[in-house]
Amino acid sequence: MKEQKTKFTFSETMGLLGFGYKLAMKLTPSYMPMMLLRSVLTAAQPLLVLYFTAQILNQLEGVRDVRATVIYVSITVGATFLISVFKAFLTRGIDSIGSYERMYQRIKMMQAERFVKMDFAHADDSEISEVLARMDTQAMGNGLGMINVYNLTAGCTENLFSMLFSWVLLGGSLAAAIFTEARWSSWLLFGFFAAGILLVLYMQMRAQLRLKQVYVENAKANTAAGFYSNYIKEDKAAKDIRIYDQSDALLAIFNSNFNLKTWLSFFFYNSRVNGLMLGFLAVLSGGYYLIAGHGALSGSVTIGGIVQSVGAVTIFASAVGGLIMMIGEMYHNAAFLDPLREYLNLPDLLIKGKKPLPPPNGHCYEFEFKNVSFRYPGTDQYALKDLNLKFDAGRRLAVVGPNGSGKTTMIKLLCRLYDPTEGEILLDGVNIKEYDLSQYTTLFSVVFQDFFLFPFELGSNIAVNSLYDVGLAEKCLDGSGFTERLESMPDGLNSILYKTYDEDGVQISGGEAQKIALARALYRDAPFVILDEPTAALDPIAEYDVYTTFDRTIGGKSAVFISHRLSSCRFCHDIAVFDNGKLIQRGSHDELLTNENGMYYNLWNAQAQHYVQ
Repeated sequence: MKEQKTKFTFSETMGLLGFGYKLAMKLTPSYMPMMLLRSVLTAAQPLLVLYFTAQILNQLEGVRDVRATVIYVSITVGATFLISVFKAFLTRGIDSIGSYERMYQRIKMMQAERFVKMDFAHADDSEISEVLARMDTQAMGNGLGMINVYNLTAGCTENLFSMLFSWVLLGGSLAAAIFTEARWSSWLLFGFFAAGILLVLYMQMRAQLRLKQVYVENAKANTAAGFYSNYIKEDKAAKDIRIYDQSDALLAIFNSNFNLKTWLSFFFYNSRVNGLMLGFLAVLSGGYYLIAGHGALSGSVTIGGIVQSVGAVTIFASAVGGLIMMIGEMYHNAAFLDPLREYLNLPDLLIKGKKPLPPPNGHCYEFEFKNVSFRYPGTDQYALKDLNLKFDAGRRLAVVGPNGSGKTTMIKLLCRLYDPTEGEILLDGVNIKEYDLSQYTTLFSVVFQDFFLFPFELGSNIAVNSLYDVGLAEKCLDGSGFTERLESMPDGLNSILYKTYDEDGVQISGGEAQKIALARALYRDAPFVILDEPTAALDPIAEYDVYTTFDRTIGGKSAVFISHRLSSCRFCHDIAVFDNGKLIQRGSHDELLTNENGMYYNLWNAQAQHYVQ
């Protein structure tokens, strides 16, 4: 994703606001209609009371018609009661679907759904992770982005309807009488009000620009602060914090990332804008009181008219000021919708073919890399260069080599997490891009070194589903060497892993977690098995036992084993040696040892002292 944009044209801002409201209607279809109806009632209620109060005062001042007075009082009380009841009903409904927590949860779920469905190249991009963290920080700390679409819309609509209703209440003979009585004073007051609104609007725009700059400057700082806030709560970090006495360093990080001076400067400026707005409203109300009072003294305006007009002007002025400020905030908030829109509209990078896979019954899938080169996005350096490699169906291939030699990159390309920059990968002689992607990925059971287990039931972790075959799950755990540990677990397959969500959860070691991940690969029962150094936390003997047991368990499946410990792969039919993104050697263990100048010979002899029985 590109760097966050901070300046948008009017049309671009309107487009972002349109995106925000379209998304809001998709996330919560009933929220906006209910909120608009509540805004109408909220704006109408005080003006309705004001109108009938004026009528009651006129009756008391004039002919004193008791029947009319009772009717006005009854309408006022009844309408107020009904509106209050209906507003309470609407508020309850709005809160049930539109509370901050529920809104935030829906937005997070929407982002998560997009994350799990996007191409891996996007998910693997650190910029995407940074954007997600920034959006999360802005939403949690300041309610910016989609959260503010809901909050500001409610404020805007209430002020808008209050302005319209109060203007209607000011119309007709009442306003005409007052303006006729004090024409020049009225126009002077109106001009003063208009000038004040323009000045406040200008200062409000300046305030929003300042706030936007504050957010842009603090975006990465907030992300860092969020990361370290979580870091100090991590169980794994607790030991390092104490042993390396990281408390002072962490305190310095927090102090440097929370830029209080910038925020205080903004708050001071914003308070002046708000103070100016209140001052103009006070002058407007006071001036109108004087004009209306003059009308009352001359007898051209009734007491009820005075109350109605002054109250309506006060509400009108307040609504105009509030609407201007709300619109300014909404206009400013549009910029924080841009990263979300771009995130949700990330393009597909992988070609999605439609060709069905060959039927699996008795079929041996043959894969081949032909002149494959690959560069990760954003770099000119090749992670793989001119790779030609054929996988023999039903056989075991060990892949060895130094860190950064291209071993894992080759696996990512084979599994279509990325597509080659150059060359092609074939399945039974057909470019893998032509096959249906969802079908193609079912061919592989992969355990990467950085696998992840969920804090759920053990059985659910193995099947990646709450419903699973108990017998098959136990068989797979036996195949990965976990049976002895399973027997000691309090609830067997129903035991919760870790204590993240359950204080009675079972803490497991790194080696035990790796065995569970291996069992998950067995449970998938795919025709092609790949182990990308998943046993790094095990000692050499335990790793060798796991690999050999795993080899027997998968039977006639094709398999690739990647490991830094060469002894763990001696049982493989074939060994491929990688270095600097290139395949430099291939052959059996005995064949490769005959080349004393080869990398495999040097790697083996460097580790051989650890393999002596």
